[in-house]
Amino acid sequence: MKYWGKGLRAILSAAVLWQAFSANAFAAEPAVVAWPAPTQSSKPWARWWWPASAVDRAHLTTQLEALTAAGIGGVEITPIYGARGYEDRYLDFLSPQWVAMLDHTTREAARLDLGVDMATGTGWPFGGPDVSATQGSSSIALVDGRLAGKPTAMKVKRPAPGGEGLVLDPYSPEALSAYLQRFSTALAPLPRGALRAQFHDSFEYFDASWSPLLPQKFQQLNGYDIQTYAGEIMGEKRIDGDTLGRIKGDYRRTLAALHLEYIERWVEWSHAHGFRARNQAHGAPGNLLDLYAAADIPETESFGMTQLPIAGLRVDSTGANIDSDPPLNLIGRFASSAAHVAGHPLAASETLTWLRENFHETPAAAKPQIDRLFIAGINHIFYHGVSYSPEDAPWPGWFFYAASQINPNNPLWDGYAAMNRYVGRVQSVLQAGAPDNEVLLYWNFDELADEPRWLMRQYGMHENVWLTGSLTALLASNLLAAGYGFDLVSDAQLNQLEVARGRLIAPGGSYKVVLVPSAWRIPVATMARLIELKRQGATVVFEKLPLDVPGFGQLAHRREQLNKLLRSPEIATTPVVFSIYAELSTHQVAYEPASRVGLGWARRARADGHDYFFVNNRATAFDGWLRLGTDAAQALLFDPLTGAIGMGAARRTRGHSSVYLQLESGQSMIVRTLPKPAKLVTPPWRYVRPAAEGIAPLGEWQLTFLKGGPALPNPARLARPVSWTTLADPEAQRFAGTARYRLEFEAPEVQADEWLLDLGDVREAASVTLNGTKIGDAWSLPFRLRLGSALKPGANVLEIDVSNLPANRIRDLDLRKVDWKIMRDINLASIKYRALDASGWEIAPSGLLGPVRLVPLKVVRPR
Repeated sequence: MKYWGKGLRAILSAAVLWQAFSANAFAAEPAVVAWPAPTQSSKPWARWWWPASAVDRAHLTTQLEALTAAGIGGVEITPIYGARGYEDRYLDFLSPQWVAMLDHTTREAARLDLGVDMATGTGWPFGGPDVSATQGSSSIALVDGRLAGKPTAMKVKRPAPGGEGLVLDPYSPEALSAYLQRFSTALAPLPRGALRAQFHDSFEYFDASWSPLLPQKFQQLNGYDIQTYAGEIMGEKRIDGDTLGRIKGDYRRTLAALHLEYIERWVEWSHAHGFRARNQAHGAPGNLLDLYAAADIPETESFGMTQLPIAGLRVDSTGANIDSDPPLNLIGRFASSAAHVAGHPLAASETLTWLRENFHETPAAAKPQIDRLFIAGINHIFYHGVSYSPEDAPWPGWFFYAASQINPNNPLWDGYAAMNRYVGRVQSVLQAGAPDNEVLLYWNFDELADEPRWLMRQYGMHENVWLTGSLTALLASNLLAAGYGFDLVSDAQLNQLEVARGRLIAPGGSYKVVLVPSAWRIPVATMARLIELKRQGATVVFEKLPLDVPGFGQLAHRREQLNKLLRSPEIATTPVVFSIYAELSTHQVAYEPASRVGLGWARRARADGHDYFFVNNRATAFDGWLRLGTDAAQALLFDPLTGAIGMGAARRTRGHSSVYLQLESGQSMIVRTLPKPAKLVTPPWRYVRPAAEGIAPLGEWQLTFLKGGPALPNPARLARPVSWTTLADPEAQRFAGTARYRLEFEAPEVQADEWLLDLGDVREAASVTLNGTKIGDAWSLPFRLRLGSALKPGANVLEIDVSNLPANRIRDLDLRKVDWKIMRDINLASIKYRALDASGWEIAPSGLLGPVRLVPLKVVRPR
């Protein structure tokens, strides 16, 4: 049992977090089925910018209470530049006054059961007033025939007062320790545990391609002097491409090692002061898996909008950044893989950055991006984000560019609150149990590093051809399409594996196989480790055997070592793999047929079954039996959109388990499976299909404006729902807020088991009440709600409260040349990084566009 270590313990202990009925599932008395109890971490968190740290106790409390009421679980404080006209309120970062505000924040957050993280600096990246020129970042230069550093003179981007200054050398733990001393002193008065974690943003130490520590570290790692090839590295002397690529690879591996030590020093400091460490590794010139795994909470990033074929999803290239990462989110799997392998329970993501043009972001556009993160193994969402803003600041208050403006000044605030409930439900499941991928996919960073072009190379989110153009990405995409879940594994993480009963045991779980993608080169130590794992009984599958080693130092000797390893019995007797999938099947690696019908999925293991998250990002609905990759005697369905729970239809046929699912385009569902029948208190899931075409309810619609501005338009009577921007009232074209569409109508004289309300086109989020009963919130595609028993024979009253974008009101401000862009620094850049002028925006349709239909449903029994 000792060999199973943390992996099995994680499954057993994490299963306790599932509050539904795990403890009593097989007791004599039927167990009540319920969602897991919400926690701080299961709710979504948000980056909380403090403009110029111009905060005060009263407004801090007001915002924290608003965030709590909207379902936010915690905040990450990042001070940035301030607003013009409020200079008398500015507080210097880490000053006693600033720390007093932080102390107040953490105490109020504790009262409200909110968590608090903070960035270890202002703006980004690390740097500030105490960073000397010798501690600052530098770029590589050729001086008198030798490599040397040239100061980049880069300063902190978007700094807050007291945070301005040079950016740190991201390869120097010593410079970092000196930088952190200021934090140690300033934060000492805070009670231990008041802050949950420290945060390091993505690697944006631009042109940081040198460190005074590099020559010595290079010699230590590679066994030769980098100065010997200074001219060749800098392009002053000619050399063959293969040799140049190898030397540059050694240089890049040295940068990677130095930056890892830098991050590890920051993590050590965080732990010493009672903080966890949350790190965005992407963008760094290193092995992202090792950098992510070094932190307690690895964090990826969602930037822009993914082009998905979901019916009704609007993707406008002029109003949205198109995410360059594939829809299966390969880059996000680096952070989740690191968390899974290392045994970190949370894998985070900065979410909704530059989703669309400023003030054009919607919950309906956000959901596919969030779901895309969930199926990539992310289970801790951080919105980007919320700006602190005092109540006396004119609308729209203080803001931050590239953000989704998730704050009470946004007319979509209630819609985002409904989205928060959705995220919280999904994460309550994805944070329970344990990850359940069965394949470890080796990430060959060393071959990637041996590249004759460029010099320092950053492995980022946006310019990601380093990933998408690799053979590993090709194999990874094919695996996902075939239904095989995997976690990426680094060379260092291979050394942490143990083997027990043929399984590979990592600190975070167990796996059935290590899969090595095709590669020309592999480090000797890695090849030796893979062979050792095979000797211990593990399954190691090579897509194609490597034939060479990376790097230049001691090349002949290392080639000889590799050739010897390739002649070892474990390799010499390895059969040629004609089909990776046949090989995986031979070793009983389960695949999920959901992938093969176009559904996205994530799977978690519990002590008594599995939890699935399924999402339909296809253009059409899915309605049918879905075969599962695991055994299931029973299947519970949990709808995270509505909170509904029911016993789904499940069956076993020819040795396979299936569950019946009905998923509209864009819809998601959680499925909880049990391998043995249990006595449960839960109704059967109600499967329905349309019994006839939808019927437009007849009557006159009354449109009343409830809240928003700059002024409430006049009420209107409508023959049918339309965008309120088409009204004759000029106030309607610039209005941002919420309006009610009210209809008194007679129920259709049609027999139906149930009714569905199809709202048609909603701009942008709605809350529906029928006969005084709240039906639900419609904030995501396809904007349909089941009415249950709320529709009565005869007279009915339907009320649909719809909130629109803030964009039309922003447009009006610019048309009237109001001085509302009061933020300093970048102020408000457009999505194309030009000065934003909203006066040229088209008027955004707003409200309920319909057509509204009542769809009769018939209950069906899956066969």
